[in-house]
Formats: sequence, C-alpha cells, structure tokens
Amino acid sequence: MDEREIIKAIIKEYQQKEMHLIPRDVKLPKTNKALVIIGIRRSGKTSLLFDVFKKTNNDIFFPLDDDRVFPPTIKTLQEIVKVGKEIYPNKRITFFFDEIQEVENWEVVIKRLTEREGHKVYLTGSSSKLLSKEIATQLRGRCLSVELFPLSFKEYLRFKGFEFDDILTEQDKALILRYLDDYLTYGGFPEVVMEEENREEILREYLRTIIFRDVVERYGIKNIQILKLFVKFLINAHTKKISINKLVNYFKSMGIKVSKNTLYEYLSYLNDCYFIFPLKKFSYSLREISQSMSKIYVIDNGFIRIFDIKHSADKGKYLENAVFVELRRRGFIENENLFYYEDSDGEVDFLIKENEEIKCLINVCYDLNFDNYDREVKKFVKIGKKLKCSNLMLITFDCEDIIEENGFKIKVIPFWKWSLFK
Repeated sequence: MDEREIIKAIIKEYQQKEMHLIPRDVKLPKTNKALVIIGIRRSGKTSLLFDVFKKTNNDIFFPLDDDRVFPPTIKTLQEIVKVGKEIYPNKRITFFFDEIQEVENWEVVIKRLTEREGHKVYLTGSSSKLLSKEIATQLRGRCLSVELFPLSFKEYLRFKGFEFDDILTEQDKALILRYLDDYLTYGGFPEVVMEEENREEILREYLRTIIFRDVVERYGIKNIQILKLFVKFLINAHTKKISINKLVNYFKSMGIKVSKNTLYEYLSYLNDCYFIFPLKKFSYSLREISQSMSKIYVIDNGFIRIFDIKHSADKGKYLENAVFVELRRRGFIENENLFYYEDSDGEVDFLIKENEEIKCLINVCYDLNFDNYDREVKKFVKIGKKLKCSNLMLITFDCEDIIEENGFKIKVIPFWKWSLFK
C-alpha cells in the first residue's frame, strides 16, 4: 500500500472511531488562527483534540506519530491536505494534526491552510519550543497556544467517578484525602489514574519514551548514559536547589567527563518537553535572577515515585511539587511571574509577581505543628513585611486555619480545598 492509500485509511479509521472521553477543565478559545495544544506526552492532548474533532463537521484528524507514516515529511502533510480536499471538495475544512512537531517545516503548510485558504487548524505538540520558538517565529502571531498538563486533582476525582459539591460529608472528605494521598504518590497521567496495577511500569515506559523521543532523537544526543544519569539526579533533586558546577564535579568524581554547557543544554531540552521545570530566585535584578540556583520541579509526581527509594518518606516534597505543577497549570510561568524567594530570614517556596508588584507568597507544609511554626509563620510574616506583600498562603495536606501574626494574616488551606474550590 503506497503512502496515499495509507493516509486515506488512517483518516477513515479516525472518522469511524468512537471513544468514551471524560471532559477536561481546559477551555479552547474560539479563533480563526491556528490553535495549538502543547504539553508533555501522554497528558491527554490527543484525547482533547479528538473530543473537539468529534464535535465538528468537514473535518480531518491525523496522528503524525502513526508508525505507518513515520517519520512523516512535509510531503506527507501536503498529501493529507490533498486527500482532505478530495473528501470535502469546495468546503472549509477543519484539520486536526496530532504531534505536529514530527514534521520538519510544518509551519509552511499550516500558514497556507489558515491564511490563504481559510481552513481551520488544530495542532498538538510535545515540545514547548512549539510555543516559545517555532510557532512564535514561524507563524508570527497567527496562532494561539493552550498548554495541557496531566490531570489536576479536580480532574483526577472526575476520572475516578467521584462527584462532589460545596457541601462535603465526613465520608466525602475521608475519601478525598485517600484519593489525594494516591494522587500525590502516583500523579495525574490519565492512563496511570485509571490503571489499578502496573502503574510504576507505565510511568517508567513514559519516562523512556520522553527521554528518547523528545530529547535524544530530537536533539541528536550522543552520550545517552550521561543524559539518563542527569535525569535521575534531577528527579531525585525535586524541590531542591541545584548547582550545575557541583554536578559537573560530582560526575568527574565518578570518572564521567561532561561540560557545564552540556548539562545546561540538557536542562533546557528537558524543560522544552515539559518534563523538568527549573525555578529561579526572585530579585528585582534580572542578572541576579539568571545567576541564581534553580529549584527543580518535575511535571508529575509519578516520576518522583519511581526513583524514590524511601517510598514517600518526605511527603512535604511531594506536596510542594504538586503545588508547583498546579500553579503552572493555572498559567503562572516559571521565571516570568513565578519564582521562589530566599534571604537571610528564610525561604518562601513560591512568589507570584504581577508587573512589578508581588501579589502572593505561598509556602507549602504537609502538617503545621509546633516544630515548624517559626519557619512557617514567624519567618514567613517577616519576609512578607519586607516584600510589602500581605497575601500570605500556607498550603497543607489537611490543616486549615487563619493565623494572625504581627499584624498579618496567613491563610492556611488544605491542598484539596485549594485545588477543588479555587
């Protein structure tokens, strides 16, 4: 079967395909521009795209990572368009291209479809370069982008079939806390959430795919062993500050030669594919921000779990990572309007900035008690006063309170309530 016949067969398969899809809390804007859904692999981009596809007319859905056409070329893309026009002659077609980053120079075809021919185009991609570089450069304002992350806790409960409203019974809350413990441990990838067994093996397979498809193959990495060691180090360093210089020396002590620039490049690649998020320290000086050490956050707690020898001994770190991802899900961008803060008085996990104003300070503490009261309350208030920010929030596993200290109020809120009733 030649490529044209394969393309026809794949298009027909998806037009006849039926899927039971659980809705996500993602709003896709109405626009005449190309609409791009980006995010980590297996986060549900294809399902979201397919859900929109099934609600449209005169449409063509095509997965560009299908092995029958892999690796796709610009000629593959052009052939898909030709077949679509034959199926819907003289019609305004809606094209859905899944994993568009697999096609080199894809933007040439997309610009023609949207600008000159007036067709509607939806795209998904696994690399954030689609947002920051490729689309911004090649489409020049002719597209809108929407990020998709693994399930939020609210979506997780929906996938588990748990219905709730503003009034919770004791039984409801007990079940929510049980689900939350599972969510913090195994994360929110849709397939993992729905799977009762083999969750860790599924996550390991995801990790292998992300490393090889989105980093090794995409960037032509030669020394895969160093990359794998670096990834393992970063995951184990979640919520902690890292020094690339110290890591270079650490590798050297193991007999592994790697340059500082190489590790910085690897970190950038892992950030591009939505896997690792390096968070910088807030300062009013751009130079100080760029030179500060990064705190490391991981896209999903499930990846932390598979490398966690202690098996969730430090639940506070799992909770902090989940808070970061939720903040990122809500549209706060690391090192743009989301930072951490540190000075001689202590550290604040998350600082949210709007223009030049500090809007909110957030600390994460699994359980507030006498032993950590100084850090979580007194030092927190002291930093809030220094930064002229009175909006202080302390996110916990299940503690809730309003603490007044030295003229300031700290809102203590459980993660589940913060994420469900925002």
